[in-house]
Amino acid sequence: MSQTASLPPSPSSRHRLVSIQVCRGLAAIFVVLAHLHNVELKYFPTNMMGIFQYGVLGVDLFFVISGIVISAVTVGRFSNRRYAGTFLYHRLARIFPVYWVYTAIVLVAFLYNPLWINAGAGHRVNILASFLLIPTNLGMLVMQGWTLSFELYFYFVFFLLLFFAPEKNAPFFLTFWGVFIAIAALMPVPVQPILGLITSPSVFEFLAGCLIFHLYRRGVLWPKGGFVLITVAFIWLGTLMAWSRHSHGSNQIWIEHFPWIRLGLYGSFSSIFLLGIMELERSGFIRFVRPLSLIGDWSYSIYLSHLIVIELVGRIIFHFAVYPKFAMVVVDGVALPLVLLVGYLSYTLLERPLINLLNKKPAKTLAHSVS
Repeated sequence: MSQTASLPPSPSSRHRLVSIQVCRGLAAIFVVLAHLHNVELKYFPTNMMGIFQYGVLGVDLFFVISGIVISAVTVGRFSNRRYAGTFLYHRLARIFPVYWVYTAIVLVAFLYNPLWINAGAGHRVNILASFLLIPTNLGMLVMQGWTLSFELYFYFVFFLLLFFAPEKNAPFFLTFWGVFIAIAALMPVPVQPILGLITSPSVFEFLAGCLIFHLYRRGVLWPKGGFVLITVAFIWLGTLMAWSRHSHGSNQIWIEHFPWIRLGLYGSFSSIFLLGIMELERSGFIRFVRPLSLIGDWSYSIYLSHLIVIELVGRIIFHFAVYPKFAMVVVDGVALPLVLLVGYLSYTLLERPLINLLNKKPAKTLAHSVS
């Protein structure tokens, strides 16, 4: 795209925004690194990967990116009921088929030995809920499937907006959605899994993405503004990590256990960082090499497959390691390239063909969609 072009006001002239695709890949790698830290704690007497536990903020990046992408592909298309149905179909076709493949793989492992799966819930799963991405008190077969439940929630809300609401009223309904979440947080009622999903503070990360898109498409903020935003984002993240280390023994799990704190810490970083990197691309101060964009293409397959890969690598090296204190170096050296390879193969041989088949036309990545 032209380095000075902004996101267009209508879907008639869409341009590729590479930074969003790169950030999708970055978010996936963050999550992989966080889970490698978990593998280290599970199998080895070291904490080399401790700093990467904050990689769980990759999930928050994904949620903000979702808000940007969905706003981009729906702008100018409200009150178009035919498009509303097409939008929902394409979103479901993007999520479910490849997810079902990986859920089936994990189900086979679970049926063979339940002790391999879902230790946090006592090795119990709700199989039907796992396939349908319905929140329950048990974990899903594909552990990270809980984030996809949020994605479905976002899609259904936007489907309803597209179907019923004129575009000029969309900001009002999105604001109402946020107010509803804030009020629900004050209600002292037992939170059931589905209700917890509907009223989760994570919704604000999606709404932040919607806001970022509309701020961005209004025009350049100011010259070099992207540098300021990126600097603020990383100062914020560094301060958070230092404070967490001082107050909580360098264990970030406390952030995950408090959704509103997570929103304020990881959500704010993700929002500032994404707007900053989008501005850097538009201003021409940064250009992305093709491999970074390719990892973004593979990011969904990486996200779904990486736990299988790193668990297998960690388990095998655990059994054969001669020097356990250095074993994590080997795990990282083997697992990271293998995760990328499996992600590439999954995208090329499974995900993209399924999307092409279901859409009956060449699939578009999310980066193309944000155009």
